[in-house]
Amino acid sequence: MLLLTQAPDPPPEDGDDIVASTRAAVAAGFDSLHLPPDADHRGDLLGPIAALAMRPVREPAVWIGTIPEPATYRAVYAALRARGLDLVNDPDAHLQVMEFDRAYPRLAGLTPTSVVVTDLRDIEAAAAVAGLPAFVKGAVLSRKHLGWRHCVATTIPELRERVAAVLRSPFHSRGRAIVRTLAPLRHHRVAATDVPIAREYRVFLYRGEPLAHGYYWPYFHDFVALSPAEEAEVLALARRAAARLDAPLLSLDIAQLESGAWIVIEPGDPQFSGLSFIAPRPLWRRLAERLSRETGS
Repeated sequence: MLLLTQAPDPPPEDGDDIVASTRAAVAAGFDSLHLPPDADHRGDLLGPIAALAMRPVREPAVWIGTIPEPATYRAVYAALRARGLDLVNDPDAHLQVMEFDRAYPRLAGLTPTSVVVTDLRDIEAAAAVAGLPAFVKGAVLSRKHLGWRHCVATTIPELRERVAAVLRSPFHSRGRAIVRTLAPLRHHRVAATDVPIAREYRVFLYRGEPLAHGYYWPYFHDFVALSPAEEAEVLALARRAAARLDAPLLSLDIAQLESGAWIVIEPGDPQFSGLSFIAPRPLWRRLAERLSRETGS
């Protein structure tokens, strides 16, 4: 099993999620190959892969790093294939969970109503479907790191401004803004941010079965603990959503409504997802065990 890592080489004792996952994966038995941290430089990324020895028997590979452009992911996938290695998510599966508009048709009924917008002339039509207030994000990422007002629109002029801002950022949008019904999530306020901190959890799954899960937000308060019944609900919803998607390895963010019901917020590719409150060592040990059983290694 090979780990492509964009952590510093060697990884420091303390660091971010990429470093934590790298250390946990190596401890779980993955061989690591260091890649440059800038994922947009395809030549820099492909050089270390081309130097790998050809595998006599096909092996799985997992990439832990920053979100790459689709062309970069395809190039890395092809380079690994040529050396006898298979990224756990092929390019189509990766894009299906990284770009929300690709996943949404399969998640309808489990996630808030969402409309894809590529042209500002479609703002009124999007509002008619999603309603106001609405949450606005890009196909890949939201702008909630900038604050709540950058994500939420309560009027048509605000919606036009939020969508235009997302479309100006290819990193977030890849040319598509998503206008979503603003779900009434059970939430908590913390002094560090104006964003309502929802009762939201991230679940990592492999082939439809949870590997690990944890609270999404980096704040510890009375929302964090799940009762056994709530945990069972969250994991059951994660399994239902995963069964509709094609990615073997995926993450699902799941949040609780004020009514107590649970909804899917969005999927992601764990190769490029934060750990949230998920402990990396059990996560990577379980993934290594699953991959080993599949390959007989």
